[in-house]
Amino acid sequence: MGKHVLIVEDDELVADHLAALVRDQLGCMPFVAANTVEAMNLAADRVDFGFLDIKVSDGLTFALANHLRERNVPFVFVSATDPAAVPPDLSGATFLRKPVPPPRLLAVARAHL
Repeated sequence: MGKHVLIVEDDELVADHLAALVRDQLGCMPFVAANTVEAMNLAADRVDFGFLDIKVSDGLTFALANHLRERNVPFVFVSATDPAAVPPDLSGATFLRKPVPPPRLLAVARAHL
């Protein structure tokens, strides 16, 4: 498994499903984080792409999104949160509203990997 995909999702079932898609359909190594602290620690290592829920158990993932952007790591928001909640500096990021069909998730990831 060559590339590494960060998944930030606090719903365990959703995270497990997304990790399985990343592993089985993309051939990538999923790194799953349920909160922003865990996610920032994982993002310190090699990450090639990220799926970010906006609201997780310990807050919002916007600081993480900025961190990934500064490192030129592509990411998409996958969230039920209103897209208008995304700050202007991150408004150009791809936003997928939950629930997202697996083929759409895979297509977006493949476009960035």
